[in-house]
Amino acid sequence: MYNADITRTQKGAVVLLIDQSGSMSEDVVFAGKTTTKAAAVASVANSLIDELINHCHRHRTIGDYFDLAAIGYGGESAQPLLGSKGFRRITEVNNLSTATLLEPLSFHLPDGRVVESVAERRVWIEPQSKGRTPMGEALAMARKFISAWCKRNPLSFPPLVINITDGEATDATEEQLLLRSEQIRNTATADGNTLLINIHIASEYDVVGPTLFFPSESDPLPANRQTQLLWQMSSTFPSIFDAAIGEIKDSATKPPYRAMCYNSSAGQLFSLLTIGSVSIERMI
Repeated sequence: MYNADITRTQKGAVVLLIDQSGSMSEDVVFAGKTTTKAAAVASVANSLIDELINHCHRHRTIGDYFDLAAIGYGGESAQPLLGSKGFRRITEVNNLSTATLLEPLSFHLPDGRVVESVAERRVWIEPQSKGRTPMGEALAMARKFISAWCKRNPLSFPPLVINITDGEATDATEEQLLLRSEQIRNTATADGNTLLINIHIASEYDVVGPTLFFPSESDPLPANRQTQLLWQMSSTFPSIFDAAIGEIKDSATKPPYRAMCYNSSAGQLFSLLTIGSVSIERMI
């Protein structure tokens, strides 16, 4: 299980669920600079898309090794962010007309010096923050997309769903969220069940509290209703992910690991999301 190679005829799938509610306008410190949660999340989502595209380069062309969907939820509804049909082939995503921005980069040299540089980044996901948090609708939409994808790709590596949020749903009860999360996790290919990763984005002033970074199944949870809910909504990582998580997890805890993070700073987000793309290593 979870060992299918990703090829042009046996593709992988990634779904990003992005909280775009009003609270995402709050400030965080990301990459050493103060910005909004919405801008930080959009930056990392765009970096992940760029990473997937780069890994699909073969002989100066891009191969369709992945299908990608992104769903934003804020205001009164959830909306696909890469086109109304949901999943797009990675070549389609690469060919979309996008804006670009100049992103400052800092590199720390072995002698302690810091070198500043600038990189041009494409922008598929724009920062947004408005209104309520229709997470329940976003989960239902993701399940619809994934169920159809698994039927079309029955032998592929299972889909990865990465839900990035800073708050509680406003359109569903806890029982409804648990049911919709279970329905996502129960979608499957012959290689295994879909993996649902939940990531909590904390404001800078929230990060002083307890944190969970892909915790072990035996780790105690903070006595916090949202933490308990995210824990129950999330998948348990199969062993193929253990090495990748262990390399960046500063903890003596042992696998299996739960596919969730709580009270995580935006500065940690990129390393967390790259765990979700570990399936790219299955490409041949």
